[in-house]
Amino acid sequence: MSAQPPAPALSRREWLAGVGASALLVACESPAASSVQTADAAGPDGTAAVDAAADVPVTVAVDATAAADAANAADAVATAPGLPKITANDKHYVTSCCGTPSVDAGQWTLSLLDRGKLLATVDFAFLESLQPRDKEHTLECIGGGPQYQLISNAIWTGLPLLEIFAAKGVQVPPDVSELKITGLDDYATGLPTSVLALPTWLVWRMNGVALPHEHGYPARLLVPNRYGMKNPKWVKAIEFVAQPFTGFWESQGWSATAFYRPNAYIRSPAPAATLSPGVTTVYGTAFCGRDGIVRVDVRVDGGAWQPATLDYAGVQDVWTLWHFDWQAGAGNHTVQARCITASGATSDENPEGVDTLAGYNGSMAVSVTVA
Repeated sequence: MSAQPPAPALSRREWLAGVGASALLVACESPAASSVQTADAAGPDGTAAVDAAADVPVTVAVDATAAADAANAADAVATAPGLPKITANDKHYVTSCCGTPSVDAGQWTLSLLDRGKLLATVDFAFLESLQPRDKEHTLECIGGGPQYQLISNAIWTGLPLLEIFAAKGVQVPPDVSELKITGLDDYATGLPTSVLALPTWLVWRMNGVALPHEHGYPARLLVPNRYGMKNPKWVKAIEFVAQPFTGFWESQGWSATAFYRPNAYIRSPAPAATLSPGVTTVYGTAFCGRDGIVRVDVRVDGGAWQPATLDYAGVQDVWTLWHFDWQAGAGNHTVQARCITASGATSDENPEGVDTLAGYNGSMAVSVTVA
């Protein structure tokens, strides 16, 4: 019911240079790659709307079906007139570190521990006996970028971990500040206990049905403001630990933080598309975790930025969908989009982002021909 971790990883640059698109599509949701740092713009309590970016990591996944799912999702959105607010389960991007374990919910348990001591055990029957709530939440892969827009939005059903702890009589020990999270695929990562108050959720349904196996059946975590690598699937143990936990990818020199950074993607038109003269609708997504998007701008051929229409202005932890009607004249053109967050952070004007090892933070551009 578990998978072996992959062999020691190449550096992110070596890996990106040596793998094909199908590998990249499955490279992000559990671990990710980086050893660089940017300023942490989090508020003094660590839970402000702006927990912004810090150093981060990307992984090589081995689940072949995940690549196909991600490719199909990309094809679907490329031909749609606009993106749906909620991503269907079979269109939600899928990435996994170490394959998809086979899990029997009737045999599954989640152990809650304090420095090795078992405090309580949660089983699926117990979860089903609770009164779960719905939570809209966007997930994004840290290894994504303009070519691989690995970002999706769903309605998840579950409860904040603190409520589940309370139902089991478990309290956060006052003398620890770190968590170790382990999945049935043997992937593990560390998080500060402060994420519990955001709150961090344990979820067991996705868009109204049981979690699909590839999304963490029977239960996974949703950790606000952190890339998918910090949202473990198939959770089997949550442990309070005395010291910050160094997980598999962190031990390779990658980060233990993975805060979201502002980015704007263009989903249509596609790069190198040939368009007819006249009005063309440009549309896409913008996202920055807890730091909600308040504005998206578009410019053509390096001209003045013009405001786009926000079709779905996401609140904290939910993406923003936007469109811009462009009067396209004949010739070769470059169309670019940027986003601005509630805190004033802006996606970088570099279409490829700056230091993408920390997560894509660019203002995507596409070159098209109008003829």
